[in-house]
Amino acid sequence: MSKFWLLLTSFLLSEVLLAFAFAAIAQIYYKEIKGFDFKSILKGTFERIFLSIALIHDLPHALTFFSALKLATRLKHDDKNVNVDKYNDYYLIGNLASVTVAIFYCYAYCHFTEIHIFNKLVSG
Repeated sequence: MSKFWLLLTSFLLSEVLLAFAFAAIAQIYYKEIKGFDFKSILKGTFERIFLSIALIHDLPHALTFFSALKLATRLKHDDKNVNVDKYNDYYLIGNLASVTVAIFYCYAYCHFTEIHIFNKLVSG
């Protein structure tokens, strides 16, 4: 399997696992069954792609840009039915997790040959 296909497969698998994890955390945190929010899943995937591409191309200031965008969209949240403290905590933890995953994607891409499991899968 080539490096590209291995990275793409790993990316897709991790995004599916993240979707399940974020959905489970949301259900536990809000104590109601919400199911999958595909709009949020897609937005999170694009966020991580943006951050990964920016970090791979040595553009760390994209993290500042990303943070400003997230803050700007967060300020419009007006839902009266949501506990603000819980929402803020969930929002912060979700964003930190998303950025951490993007940093991991960047690391996996930049250090592909140094990661033992990738070497094993590519070499056969």
